Amino acid sequence: MTSRREAAERWFIRRGVPHVIHDYRASTDVFTRAVPFLALVFLVEIFASFGDRFDGWAQFGVFWAGAGIALGAVAAVNRLRGRRLFQLPDRVGAIELAVFVLVPPALPALFSEDRLSDTAGLALINVALLIGAYVVVSFGLLPMLFWAGAYSVNQIALIGRLVGRILPLLLVFSAFLFLNAEVWQVAHDFPWPFYAIVLGVFGLIALGSVAVRVPSELVGLARFESWEQACELIDGCDSPLAPATPPVDFSVSAVPTLDRMDRVNLGLLMFVAQAVRVLLVGVVIGAFYVAFGLLAVREATIVSWVASDALDPLARFGFFGNELVLTWELLAVSGFIATLSALQFAVSTIIDKAYREHFYDDMAHEAREVLATRALYLAELSREAEREDG
Repeated sequence: MTSRREAAERWFIRRGVPHVIHDYRASTDVFTRAVPFLALVFLVEIFASFGDRFDGWAQFGVFWAGAGIALGAVAAVNRLRGRRLFQLPDRVGAIELAVFVLVPPALPALFSEDRLSDTAGLALINVALLIGAYVVVSFGLLPMLFWAGAYSVNQIALIGRLVGRILPLLLVFSAFLFLNAEVWQVAHDFPWPFYAIVLGVFGLIALGSVAVRVPSELVGLARFESWEQACELIDGCDSPLAPATPPVDFSVSAVPTLDRMDRVNLGLLMFVAQAVRVLLVGVVIGAFYVAFGLLAVREATIVSWVASDALDPLARFGFFGNELVLTWELLAVSGFIATLSALQFAVSTIIDKAYREHFYDDMAHEAREVLATRALYLAELSREAEREDG
C-alpha cells in the first residue's frame, strides 16, 4: 500500500489538489517542498552583509563573517533536530522559519551603516516570501496551472467549437464598435496605465463570473452512490489506483467528507481551469480582430479616425502587393473587444444551458475523477490502519 499511497499523493500534487492528501500539514508537506527555494533565498541574502561600513579587504572578511553566522545558525538548528549539519529538513517548524526570517536581516544590523531600515526591510521581505511560498506550495498553484493549461490545450477543439458558436453573436455587437471612429480616437488618446486598469476591471468581472459558479458545482461532487461508480471513474482516467477494486467491508458512505481546505483547493482547481478557457477565448477573439483590422482598415482611414497628422506604426509589412500596418490603436481596440468578449463568454456559461453543459460538465467530471481516487485512497489507508491496529 505504501507505494500506491505515494503514487496517489504524487498524482494529487500533479493535479494541483494536494490538500486532499491525508494528514496534509504545513510542517511536513508544504514548507519541506518549499525548502529548496527558501534555501536559495537564504544564501542570496547572505550578501546583505555587504555594506558601506567597510571597504577593501574588510568587505571580504565581513562577507565570510556573515556567511559563518548564517550557516552556523542552520547547523545549530539541524544539530538540535538531530539532523546532519547541513541536511535539508524533513520537518520545518517554528525554529526553522525563525532562522529564515530573522538571521539574514541580522547581518545588516551587524555590518551595515543603515541598520534599522535594511534589517526591517529584509525581515518584511522574508515574511512576504514565506507567505507566498506557503500559498503557492500548499495549494499546488504551479502544477495546477500547468495541468489546467495542458487540459485546455488538449481540448482546443472544444474551445474552437465554442468560439465558433459565439463569434457570430459577437460580430453583431462588436463589428460596429470595431469600425467606429470614436473608439479608435479613444484608443489613440488612451494612456497605457488607464487602458490596463479598464481592461483589468472587465477581466476581474469575467473571472468573478466564473468564480461565483464554482461553489454550486462542488455540491454533491464528492458523493458516490456505490464503489462501482467510483471505480468506474478511476479506471477511466490516469489515476495511479487503476485498475480499481471496490473495498470490502468499507462503505463508500464512510469516506470522510471534504473539509474546508479540501473544498477551497478543489474550487481553486476548477476556477483556474475555467479561467484559462475564458482567457483562451479572449485571445482567439483578439487575434481575429487584429487580423481583421490589418486587412480591412487602411492607414489613411486610421489617420482620419484618430484626427492625427500621422501615425507611428509598430510595424509595416507587405501582403499580396499591399502594405499592412500594425498600430497601437489596432491592438488597443482589439484588446478591448477581446476582453468584452471574454466577459460575455464567461456570463454565457452561467445563464446559457448549452454553454454550461459544454463548459462545466467536463470539468466536473475531472473533479469527480480526483474525488473518486481520493475516496479509494482514504479507504485503503483506513484498511491498512485497521490491520496495523489488529
